[in-house]
Amino acid sequence: MSDTELTPQSNPVAPALADPAAETSRLDRIEARLAALEDRLAGAGAALPPPRDTDAAAAATPLPPGTMPAFLGPLNDFVRNNPIVTLIGVIIVLVVLSHLFD
Repeated sequence: MSDTELTPQSNPVAPALADPAAETSRLDRIEARLAALEDRLAGAGAALPPPRDTDAAAAATPLPPGTMPAFLGPLNDFVRNNPIVTLIGVIIVLVVLSHLFD
């Protein structure tokens, strides 16, 4: 959006007497911009890979080297999204372990 559309402009004419053609053209521009954004979102969604199937049979097969077991996926997401909480948790676990083995 341009700055002229975002900033409020004073209208010397009363709101009831505003030019309807100008309002209609502005709405048309907004709708065109919205349609373009929807197309971009649809294109981005189509570019995503299809969701993976989590089969019990696939989980029973041995994992190739370098892959992670399925139960560690949520833990990996938590660690990636909450690094400070994870660091605090690791420090607490290390303190508890040091007290247990000391």
